[in-house]
Amino acid sequence: MILLVSNQETLRLTTSSSSQLDVVISYIDHSSNGFHPASSQAAIASATTTEILGSPSSSRHRQVKQMTIRNAGASANTIILLKRVNSTSYELFPDTTLLAGEALIYNDGSGFSRWSSTGYPMNAMSATFSPTVNAMNTVVLASDVTNNNATANTLQDVTGLSFPVIAGETYWFRFGIDYTSAATTTGSRWTLNGPSTTRLSYRSLYSLTASSNTYNAYSSYQQPTSSNLSSAQTAGNQATVEGHITPSANGTLQLQFASEVSSSAIVAKAGSICQWMRVL
Repeated sequence: MILLVSNQETLRLTTSSSSQLDVVISYIDHSSNGFHPASSQAAIASATTTEILGSPSSSRHRQVKQMTIRNAGASANTIILLKRVNSTSYELFPDTTLLAGEALIYNDGSGFSRWSSTGYPMNAMSATFSPTVNAMNTVVLASDVTNNNATANTLQDVTGLSFPVIAGETYWFRFGIDYTSAATTTGSRWTLNGPSTTRLSYRSLYSLTASSNTYNAYSSYQQPTSSNLSSAQTAGNQATVEGHITPSANGTLQLQFASEVSSSAIVAKAGSICQWMRVL
């Protein structure tokens, strides 16, 4: 239960980026005259601290019944939910990184839960929470991500295709990417970046010609160091990156990609996915 019991108590939200957060809060004010239901809405699109629910009047107590904080933007946003009493702020929930499309939802009676961009509850709520062993998690890329860097073979994050990892735990993962190329003569590379590891093993497979693929197997990040030389088609190419990781520090396992040709676009298409589970 979240209560605001004086006119010196409010709820605030700290955000780390400009990726827009939509906040909707339903609440009830209790007074000697009965119950008074109401709601509050906010759209936050900057790295700041915002008051998302004001204090009740001096004759009322305010009870939060439901609260949704959804990342409606295209990139990750780390949030901190605060209860402010007089001039002091108290954290109500651990720092949580919401990827594009994800939501943190509070329901009176059942507490907090994190939801995926496709509307399903997630087992891992943040990099400080240990997910359930052998429970599948899925992240879906909400919008296209383009790499047309003016410097050939420059790696870039596929923003929105990543997941949090915890030191000492072991994860299996698979990224499945639908991508396009500006020309069949423009190749690509697909790889990973993340925190330090005790063990990392992964393989990548992506388009080369209509009848062949580039295959790699590595145990360190951002490999291979160069792109292949072609794409099978301008549209309808596929890339797969899968493996296991045991990190030695908390962090985020992030998919990355590059274009072989300067200013020639490789585009990771919306609907590409990341599946992962904690196995140990």
